Amino acid sequence: MQPKTIGIVGGMSPESTVLYYQTIVRRHLAERGDHLYPRIVLASVSFGRYIELQHAGDWAGVAAGLAGEFRALAAAGADFALLAANTMHKVLGETNPPLPVLSIYDAVAREAKRSGRTRLGLTGTRFTMEDGFYARGLEARGLDVVVPAPAERAEIHRIIYEELIAGRVLPASRARFTEIAHALAARGADAVLLGCTELEILMANAALAVPLLPSAALHANLAWEIAVGAAPMPPASP
Repeated sequence: MQPKTIGIVGGMSPESTVLYYQTIVRRHLAERGDHLYPRIVLASVSFGRYIELQHAGDWAGVAAGLAGEFRALAAAGADFALLAANTMHKVLGETNPPLPVLSIYDAVAREAKRSGRTRLGLTGTRFTMEDGFYARGLEARGLDVVVPAPAERAEIHRIIYEELIAGRVLPASRARFTEIAHALAARGADAVLLGCTELEILMANAALAVPLLPSAALHANLAWEIAVGAAPMPPASP
């Protein structure tokens, strides 16, 4: 069977886009032992434009830009697509993509249910933690969500935009995030979702008392399974 072609809308940030690409290719090598991994088509956006749109609250502009990227992936031969950014899932339903798009919520929910986790501590950008769209996406899939306290949310957002998207991983920020993760566990979270792809870079190989769910890695792994026929594409849902 010829693997399906995976389209990725990336560049938000380049750090996370690399993680998606490497995860898919390395999973194939580990599972199949060959280099016949799926073809990958990448549409890498200029992230600065989207940062400005986000912070200006122009989510219609974000949706319009992403819609164009999905059209480009379809034209390049992608069979299905990934949006390699948690926050941008806020407008996924408004992009009217011309090809199936694998939601990151489905990848997260699959792993949570597989590992018996039902109440997730949600971390990510301010938009992901505070705007409600991400919590609703998980709740629609049978999960409960806990968000950090306001000061903790502000600190996570700062770490992402001032450090991680530029590839800066600071021990002090790693330590602070660890404290926040433990605080979420104390409030009843049975796992902490790294709901920003860059947070997986910050917490790589971390050993915490509370399990961490890496959204980007879960998303990329499910994409590989779909591409090679090892898993079905989940039905489209909010």
